[in-house]
Parts: sequence; C-alpha cells; structure tokens
Amino acid sequence: MGMALLPCIQDRKPVATPQTSPIDNDTSLRLKLLRFAPIIGVIYVHAYGKTTSYGSETIGRADVNALTDFIRVLISEGLGRIAVPLFFLMAGYLFFANLQPTMEGYLAKMRSRVRTLFVPFIFWNALVLAIILLAQASPVTRPYFNEGAKLLSEGTPYKYLNALFGFTRYPVAYHFWFIRDLMVMVLLAPLFALILRYAALPFYLAVYVCWVGNIWPVLVPGDASVFFFAAGAHFALKGKSLFALDRFGKAALAVYLPLLIIDVVWYEAWFNIYLHRTGLIAGVLVVLYATKLIMRNERMTRWLVGLGGSSFFVYAAHEPLLGTLRTIAYRYLPLEGDFTMLLLYLGIPALVMVLLVLLHRLLSLHFPRALGWVSGGR
Repeated sequence: MGMALLPCIQDRKPVATPQTSPIDNDTSLRLKLLRFAPIIGVIYVHAYGKTTSYGSETIGRADVNALTDFIRVLISEGLGRIAVPLFFLMAGYLFFANLQPTMEGYLAKMRSRVRTLFVPFIFWNALVLAIILLAQASPVTRPYFNEGAKLLSEGTPYKYLNALFGFTRYPVAYHFWFIRDLMVMVLLAPLFALILRYAALPFYLAVYVCWVGNIWPVLVPGDASVFFFAAGAHFALKGKSLFALDRFGKAALAVYLPLLIIDVVWYEAWFNIYLHRTGLIAGVLVVLYATKLIMRNERMTRWLVGLGGSSFFVYAAHEPLLGTLRTIAYRYLPLEGDFTMLLLYLGIPALVMVLLVLLHRLLSLHFPRALGWVSGGR
C-alpha cells in the first residue's frame, strides 16, 4: 500500500477504488449519452456573433429581426450555456469516482490525464498557432486570422507561450480554456478532497456568490469551473451516482423553464446574470434527468452513444473551421433577407458538425492511432 495521499477520504466506505467503482452500467450509459449533445451547445455558443472581423473590417449584419435575436439568445446564451457546467460536473465526478486514495492512485490518475488532457491541449493549440501564422504568408488568407499579424509583429517568446498555454488569456485555440482549467483542477485534486470533507457547504456558498456576483478573484481556474467540478467530485467521494439527483428532475424543470424565458427576454437587464447563472444549475439537473427519459428510446440511445466517440474531435476541431466559414459567409453571401442571418446561424454550425463527424469516421478507419493521440485516447 502506498502512502495515503487523501486521508480525508480514505476511511469513508463509499470511496471508489479500482475494485469497487460506483459507476454502474446504468450510470456509465447515461454518461455516454451526455458526450455529444452538449458539444452541439458549445458550437452554437461560439456561433452567436452577428458580426466578425475580416482584416480591418467588421462584416456581418448587426440589425436582425426580433425572432432571429430571440432564437439566437435562446440557443446560444440559454440552452447552450448548460454544456460547460455539465462537462465540468462530469469531469469532477469521473476523476474521483475510481480514485484510489493513495499516492500511487493519484499519480496513476495524473499519468492518465497527461494523455487525455495535456497531449491534445498542446497538439491543438500548436496546430491553430501554426495555422494563423502560416495564414499571414498570403494576402488571401491573412484577413481571416488577425491574431497572427499581431503575433508576428509584436511577438516575444513569452507571448507565444502565453498564446499556446493561456497563462493570462485564452489559449490561441480559445475553446481549450476548458481543458486548461480542467488540468489545473486535476493538479489541485487533493485540495478539493480536503475542502469537500471539512468545509463543503461554506465552500459551495462562497464560490456560488463569487460566480453569480462576477467577483471571482483569479483567472484560472474559473468560478464555474471550480463550482461544478467540485460538485461532481463531491458525488464521487460520497459514493453516489450523479443521477441520484433524478428525484429533483421534475422540480428542476419547473424552475428552469420560466428562468430560461426570463433569461432570454431580459437578456441585457442588469439582474440577468443572477438569474442566468442560477438557472444553469437547474438546467444541469434537467439535462441529467433527461438521460433517464432518452434511455427509453433504444434507437436514440444507440445514435447518441455512437456519436459520442467523435465528441472530443468535433469539440477540438470546430475552431477555426467555424469562424472561417462564418467569415466566408458574411463576406460573400447577400445578407439582406429577413431570415438570412438566422439561416446562417442555424446552418453553419450544423454543417461544421456533419463535416467533422464524417472526418472523424474517415480518420478512425485510416489513421486510428494518430486520431487516438490527438483525441486523448477517446
């Protein structure tokens, strides 16, 4: 037996070990159902903008009709925003669910996360950095990647490292801020275990107040990252399934739906942040409960589980593809129609997802080993 790393959880009967995992078949299947669907939300969040930069120009159309605005806010700023808290919740749960509370157990988890988090993080950020720098070589591609010009003209070794790792900013592949935050919280796992044993409730209240009040004092990890990762960890350390919350599913739905409508209608109101972020907690509970209902449909279950294998690849590769397609559309398509912007908003992310799922299947057939490395072994 190795040295006890997490004495605060070692004596608790429900703690998971490699021999006694709390992840039963039902829980495992329901977690698989949540691999791809939230990625759809992430992509639509990133497709929210009505305008974008093209060189020194701003292109697109800011003046859209009320229906277009309502649908955009509903999907991107309402439903889609559930995705990131949900992923952090699952990440915290999965990290602690079968963690052996010893130094060897913790180091084994760390080695696993090097492959599943660190290697893909470096690869995709390095790839995007290379793309935006190489794009500066041609006047045709240069306007699509403004950050490359800034790095070439003002770049220092630190600025390149900062773009790659996101020390004081988003990484150059900006959507990988999630992986960056997750890696930091994995390093802090023993601290989370200690806090959750001795001061869970004060901790949650303090982080919640900072989150909804937008007063979180550090950049990395973020407030929502800490709140939901810790919540998932707490379930695992208690030996409970995340889906033990099913009993609150209907009540959460009754709370979430009116909050969602208020959130969309009063999206720019001063009080929106309090309702919006509180509503996300209810939204996460609703999505967890929804997997119970989805499992009743065998065809949909198989479809979502099948798509789950491509989820990380779609997440990783959707930018800069999404941004480039939006820029091309805003640059070359007529935008005067009443619902042109709505059709582009709905259609471009859907096209991106279809293309990347097909590409993932092609790569899995011809380059499975390389795909495994860049997808973290998923």
